[in-house]
Amino acid sequence: MANLAENEKVVLVGHSLGGLNLAFAMEKFPEKISLAVFVTAFLPDTEHQPSYMLEKFIENSPAVADGWQSVVSSTTGYETFMKSTAFNLASPEDLSLQTLLKRSGSLFLESLAKANKFTKEKFGSVVRDYVVCTQDLLVLPSLQRFMIEHKEVKEVMEIPADHMAIVSRPKELCQCLLEFARKHA
Repeated sequence: MANLAENEKVVLVGHSLGGLNLAFAMEKFPEKISLAVFVTAFLPDTEHQPSYMLEKFIENSPAVADGWQSVVSSTTGYETFMKSTAFNLASPEDLSLQTLLKRSGSLFLESLAKANKFTKEKFGSVVRDYVVCTQDLLVLPSLQRFMIEHKEVKEVMEIPADHMAIVSRPKELCQCLLEFARKHA
């Protein structure tokens, strides 16, 4: 982002936890971003710590309540978990590929809880759109809508996709992204 030409702007897309990465980019480079699109992604605000929506996710998600973090950090139960949540509409081939690509991860809650809040002047100045994935069993549509309701989101589109929209509904997702860019970038 720092190496973009002075007047050049980009459209950034964040998926899932990538919504937080997108938010940090918006805070650091607001003048370089013409549009930020959140796809079934964590959408922070300027009132709470960056960890707030992840904390809401943990409080309200059946997958998390059943101990998903221990499942995704081990090999036992990973494929079953992914099929029942993030890849619930995916083909067996796509699920198998995901299983091969598995890597351990973290929600970084402690770090996010200590991070500075996002500001209205920077993060808040970037146009935000959101794609709700109505069949998502990981970041439930109710949580997606909760995040949208508490933010200044310019436009929302819904698609009948699971958490991995790029796998389960790639054409519909691309149509949303193109439409958002045409209207708001």
